[in-house]
Amino acid sequence: MKLRNYLGLALVLILCVGCPSDDDNGPIRVPPRDRGEQAIADDAEIIEFLETHFYNYEEFENPPADFDFKIRFDTIASINSDKTPIIDRPELSSITYNRVSTDQTLYILIARQGASEKPAATFTDSTLITYTGRNLNSSVFDSSPNPIWFDLTTTVDGFTNGLAGFKGAGAGPVTNGDGTIAYQDFGVGAIFIPSGLGFFNLPSGGVEIYSPLVFTFSVFDVMITDHDGDGIVSFDEDLDGNGFLFDEADNPDNDQAFAFQDPDDDNDRVLTRLEIVRDANGNLVSFLDTDGDGISNHLDNDDDGDGRNTIDEIQINSTTGVVTFTDTDGDGIPDYLDADS
Repeated sequence: MKLRNYLGLALVLILCVGCPSDDDNGPIRVPPRDRGEQAIADDAEIIEFLETHFYNYEEFENPPADFDFKIRFDTIASINSDKTPIIDRPELSSITYNRVSTDQTLYILIARQGASEKPAATFTDSTLITYTGRNLNSSVFDSSPNPIWFDLTTTVDGFTNGLAGFKGAGAGPVTNGDGTIAYQDFGVGAIFIPSGLGFFNLPSGGVEIYSPLVFTFSVFDVMITDHDGDGIVSFDEDLDGNGFLFDEADNPDNDQAFAFQDPDDDNDRVLTRLEIVRDANGNLVSFLDTDGDGISNHLDNDDDGDGRNTIDEIQINSTTGVVTFTDTDGDGIPDYLDADS
């Protein structure tokens, strides 16, 4: 499961880069390639693949009785010379993300959209999928032929954002006579990922460094996710709205947890779930902004705008950590929400 291990691997490598070696004969660290130059090279390589290959779109348009709804690629040549290249298929789209000050283009092929009535996946959700990952030369480095739940926040950027927009199955699961599980009208797609949205220069078994990647996959179900249980779905905790949850902007209190992982986003010791309006089912209704300064309470260190930080207007038991919301003037409004307390 190389995709699941990506974030841990990246952290280990980042930590090790800063570790000096006392051994003059230790491993030689090769500086990474320039990201801008590599992005241009990757995009050219992906476009060449898209121009010279087709996928089995005719089977998706008119499915044979025994069709398994799997994407297959082949070269446009000889008896296939009349096929439409992937790059000219209307099912293909692209989107550009800026990462590490470099534009990276992701190509997404929706061979079939799922028929589920649930919302489509976002880059922060959990998805029930099967997938196969390949280098652009078609060598397989990872796969899951059986459906597994996949938290999209735990893997490479291109895979995370490539699955966004896909819906799950219209029906299922149904248990077949042989004990297998079947779904109907599930989503099917492929993603073409530049190395800057993939593993770049990080070693991972079977993945060639600086290699663009191709994933084919099927999406059976989608679960909207609130990772920290604070009442705000993780999608709404991408505070700079760039499709990435791990930027500096996504950690407003500068602690050890990004907003989507942090039950107290502003570290004012008032839990985020107490600083928003939720319905009877616990779903977000609106954000509170007590002092009207344009900053929601769950991101505001001074909720009532009285010049005193919220954390200084509550009492915290140093032994138990229990928080008491004081109301000095007895007007029924806790001090941290009362500008005239």
